[in-house]
Amino acid sequence: MRTVFVEAKKISNELVHKADAGVAGRYAIEVDDDVPSEDLAGVAMDVFHDNVPVDCLDDFEFSVTDEWGQELTEPDDYDSYSGTGKGRLL
Repeated sequence: MRTVFVEAKKISNELVHKADAGVAGRYAIEVDDDVPSEDLAGVAMDVFHDNVPVDCLDDFEFSVTDEWGQELTEPDDYDSYSGTGKGRLL
């Protein structure tokens, strides 16, 4: 298992939905070893969104980093939500 981090950064002065008040923060995601390196960011975001409800995505900026702080990006052809079962929120 590899650990990556999803950062949810609030970019709006006022949240559209009050339920999103606790979303901002850094989340550790454990990703299965068989996930290719190029899919780490996509799987991390899939696991994050499967576990953390966000009512208004536009109120946040999301980024994924590895354990050394290197930013990871998902490929343009990544199939969103295809990696939901390939990791877990720690």
